[in-house]
Amino acid sequence: MSNPDSFERDRIIDAAKVMVRDANRDAFTFDAVATKAQVDPTSVRYFFDSTTQLIAEAQLANYGDIVQAHHYVMTFVEAALDNENLEEYLAAIEQNLVLSWSAGQYANSWGVIQVLHDIWCDPFVQSHFCELLDVQFQAWITIVERAQALGWLASDIDAKSLVAVIWSSSVGQVITSGSSILKITPQEHRDFVMQMFRPPSPQEASK
Repeated sequence: MSNPDSFERDRIIDAAKVMVRDANRDAFTFDAVATKAQVDPTSVRYFFDSTTQLIAEAQLANYGDIVQAHHYVMTFVEAALDNENLEEYLAAIEQNLVLSWSAGQYANSWGVIQVLHDIWCDPFVQSHFCELLDVQFQAWITIVERAQALGWLASDIDAKSLVAVIWSSSVGQVITSGSSILKITPQEHRDFVMQMFRPPSPQEASK
């Protein structure tokens, strides 16, 4: 038998992405994944050392699906900065804030937490995930700093802290998910954060 190719690996990941969302992890086996992916079970074992690794890689792919829209919106933010178009910049930032808060509600309040937990269970996948995150973090830090240079964002705001708080808050919804007091909609989150992203008025700037 010849070695499986990358297309088979992709089919395995696609099948695992769907299966991993099932709460019944006892049913997640190499044989079950092979059946769903319509590949030989030996192909699954060829690419993956354990179900833990396969679940981690499947969840990494699921996370990519969750944030795909963010990456698309980021291109509009960067284009607005390139063109020094404040209106388009603000519109893109607003859209991203709604998406990020909605992503924190993926599937249910525990959805993203489960995804991250599964990724963290495999050291190699975790390391790769952190590298990808750092690329995104640096891109957003650069966006904040470019907006500050254009006078669109207060210069005394620490770019790293702002990015850290915004990214952490969407995932942190799991803490407040059971609260009857702190039920924040994506639109309410957007409106609150935009108070920091909107440039100061002429009156404020002159103070």
